[in-house]
Amino acid sequence: MVIYNRNVHNFLFPTVPLKDLLLCEPQYGANEKGLSRSSEEQVRYIRITDIDDFGLLSDELGATVANIEEQYLIQPMDLLIARSGATVGKSYIHKELSYPCIFAGYMIRFIINNLRVLPEYVFAYTQLSPYKDWVKAIQRAAAQPNINAEEYKSLRIPLPDFKIQKSVVSIMRKAYEDKRIKESNAIKLLELTDTVLIKELGISTEDNSTLNDRGCIFCVQYCDITESRFDPIYYNANIKRFTHCTYSERLSSLAYAFIPGFAVGRQDQIEKGEGILQIRPTNIDNNGRLKYEKNVYVPEMEDVPFVKSGVVLFNNTNSQEWVGKTAYFANEEKRNVYTSNHITAIDVDRSKVLPEYLCAILNLYQRHKVFYSICTNWNNQSGVSLDLLKSLHIPLFTNDRKESLRRQQEIVDRINAIYKEADECILSAKRIMNEAKAKVESMIIGE
Repeated sequence: MVIYNRNVHNFLFPTVPLKDLLLCEPQYGANEKGLSRSSEEQVRYIRITDIDDFGLLSDELGATVANIEEQYLIQPMDLLIARSGATVGKSYIHKELSYPCIFAGYMIRFIINNLRVLPEYVFAYTQLSPYKDWVKAIQRAAAQPNINAEEYKSLRIPLPDFKIQKSVVSIMRKAYEDKRIKESNAIKLLELTDTVLIKELGISTEDNSTLNDRGCIFCVQYCDITESRFDPIYYNANIKRFTHCTYSERLSSLAYAFIPGFAVGRQDQIEKGEGILQIRPTNIDNNGRLKYEKNVYVPEMEDVPFVKSGVVLFNNTNSQEWVGKTAYFANEEKRNVYTSNHITAIDVDRSKVLPEYLCAILNLYQRHKVFYSICTNWNNQSGVSLDLLKSLHIPLFTNDRKESLRRQQEIVDRINAIYKEADECILSAKRIMNEAKAKVESMIIGE
């Protein structure tokens, strides 16, 4: 804090405590349990997990609540800041939306006096490195980091005239818009992966189903019914459209082993660098790639082998929307890792199927709700049992192994090219934001 205070005195403009820029006292959010939100007509319950590292609200439906209190309704230009946990200090400025929102208790609302300062300018300051340094300096380390409303009120903000404030806001707005365009382009590129697979596999995208197929009544051959499944959704024709196209083989014949992970309690988690990284469903993104963020580390265990390089990691249990998320573990960084009990590691027979190709197929099934349809529920979770996973049909084009592998490799190469182009868009978006922040910092803080 001493270092931070010394730096504050070198800012280009005099600083003012946040408390002098507010219209009223800060307000803590609602202490309500989040419920699934099914449409935009419902009030949205904004939680800190809905906000990314750039202070942007996710496009997902998010959550709602059973009890909606008017005092927690958010108005445009209200500033929300996280008060505790790993996201302490993260901020969000509310914009006009087509639906009402309330905010959760782990955030504090600040209503800015726009006669003294532009609310978007204050938000812009919370995206800069001096603010991040202040958060690190002032947060109290308890069971989890914490900054209360009184401490936030002491935050000193450099206050230039409105002309410079407007310039800062303009620079950041343009950066956010350019970032949005780049990320939108990346999303469109990633959507092409499914297009490539569907075209190569010869899957029809037309809905040729009858009224009965789309409704509750459709026919199934008695010989196709398994002993353990009698629920209609399992036999819906849409599933076969993806799992029984071209020449296929069951996954059980394409893998040497299916290796489960193990569960640990929160008390077993330890600090980064002192244990073994445990890959969890949260480490697999929506495009089937591993991301090493919000990692969990556990003690090394003599009787538990590390995950082999080159395996396919399949998320077999979790919330219904997450079941089936799959990633290829290339382990280019030579990490020692374990997997959680939600993940099964599939050690494939590369003479029959490429692991990257299998990953693409399983993620195709996941995105098109195949696992959503066939998973079962136990212990308050949804999941795909090991037997069901092994029974899945994987399209291989032909029983000629050499030709099949050639076709698989072509698809993998095309998908990797798409990933590379999408990654370049995402990196460009980050560069745009970093350059904007650097320019703003030089304007109000100095070099």
